[in-house]
This record gives sequence, C-alpha cells and structure tokens, in this order.
Amino acid sequence: MVDLDYVKAQLRSINFDPGRFNNAEIRELPNIILPDETIYECVNGFYEGGFALLVATDIRVLLVDKKPMGFLNVDDLRFDMISDIDYSHRVFGAQISIHCGARNLVFKSYNQQLLRKLIGHVQHRMAEIKKDQQDQASLQMQHLEDINKQLQVYLLAQQQQLEKQIADQSNQSMLKPNPQLADYLFAQRLLENFQKQINQSSSEPVSKETPEPAAQEADNVDYATTDQSVIEEITKEARKEIRQHSIQYPDTIKANTKAYELNPMNIAYSKLPYLLRTRRYRQSPFSS
Repeated sequence: MVDLDYVKAQLRSINFDPGRFNNAEIRELPNIILPDETIYECVNGFYEGGFALLVATDIRVLLVDKKPMGFLNVDDLRFDMISDIDYSHRVFGAQISIHCGARNLVFKSYNQQLLRKLIGHVQHRMAEIKKDQQDQASLQMQHLEDINKQLQVYLLAQQQQLEKQIADQSNQSMLKPNPQLADYLFAQRLLENFQKQINQSSSEPVSKETPEPAAQEADNVDYATTDQSVIEEITKEARKEIRQHSIQYPDTIKANTKAYELNPMNIAYSKLPYLLRTRRYRQSPFSS
C-alpha cells in the first residue's frame, strides 16, 4: 500500500487533471498500486458497469470503479495475459476492446488523445514482454545446446577412457599368463635344459675319476623362476647319490659307463612335480 500523495504526484507527472467525477477512484488507487509500480497513463470513461477510471502502469492495466455505498469493482489485466486490442474513434469519443482469454473489456471515453496514448503504451509494453519472452526462450535453447555439447564431450571422453582401460587389461592379460600356463612354460624350460644336458653328456667322454663336472654343469642350469635354496639342495642330493652309487657299484660303472651314467639333471627331473608345487605356493620345504 502506497501513500495518496505518492499517487497524486504520479498523476501530476503525466499531466492528468482529476475531476470531481473520479475522486473516489483516485482515493482507492493507493490500495491497489504496488510500491514499485509506476503510472504511465490514466483516462476517464465508461464501461458496461458505468463510469470508471482506466489506468495503465508499467506492469498492468487497471479498471477502477468506486460507487457510493461502498461498491467497488477492479479489473486487473496483465500485459502478458492480453491477446489483442481493438481501437476505434469517432467525432465525439473513442472506444477500445481488450481481449484477455475469456474476458473482454470494452471501454469508451470522450478524451480521444489520452485513450490513444494509453493504447499505445499498452501495445508497446506487450511488444516488449513478447520480445523478452522470445529472448529468454532463445537463451534457454542456447543453454540446452551448450549442455548437450558438454554432455557429448563427456560421453566421448568416457568412452575413450573405457576403451583405453580395456586395451590395458588385454595387454596385461597377454603379458601375464595364468598360473597353469606359467607352470607349463616352466616345465617346458626345464625339459629343454635337460635335453641340452643329455646331448652334451652323450657327446663328451665320461670321466672316470669323479662326476664332479656333471654336478657343476647342473649348477649352471638356468632356473630363473626357482628358489635358489631349492636348487642348491637338489644339487647336493644329486652329488651325494652319485658318490654312493660309484662306491657301491664301481665295476658296473667301469664296464658300461654310458649305459649306467648318472646325471644330476636326472635326479632334478624326477623332482620336477615337487618343484612346480612349491613354486605355485611360493614356499620351499628346504628353507627354514
């Protein structure tokens, strides 16, 4: 609610001269006008209910009709609710018709100039509101397009990251075989080394003194993936058995050395399943 002096000051600023016929409506305006609302045009006239005051502000059109005995009629027409306006004038007086949905306000006035200025202000405000709505709609569309582009970029980056992770996982799976395949490859490597030792022992003459060179060759076997303590223990056991066999059966060894030749790799090959089992569980029975 605003002060009556504030309303009269606004009416004087637009050069409106209140007459004795609209004093009741002007005294009622402070109860209707908002504190930040500005009056642009005001005109006296008639509508279907009788004499009234038509006021155009910066946000709406007001029809104020204050009758004696406390009768009051106020029509509030917002600019964004008005669909169209019809205007016509004659020699004496002018008429406007404001369509607002199911409502239709017909107002007549003998002051053609003020009524024409009021209609011009209403049309101008309607155009501004529609322009603002279109600008807001275009801004919303632009904002939605920006969000859509950002979403597409994010999805593309996420897809690329997922493909990279899948490629890395496939490479790791190719570089690191499963435990069964690793055991098989280890066994194949031991067999290959054993075949090399057999070929070398068959091509070189057998020494009659001691099988120490053969044991030394067993020490040079490549067990990259085997525990060093297990290899040393197997080598010691092989040397021990070779010495015992040469002491118990010296004639047999001299008679047919190649037929009964003992090699440390023969003993190591017999312990191959145990090596695989200890390698799988990462522990050695010989280590303390």
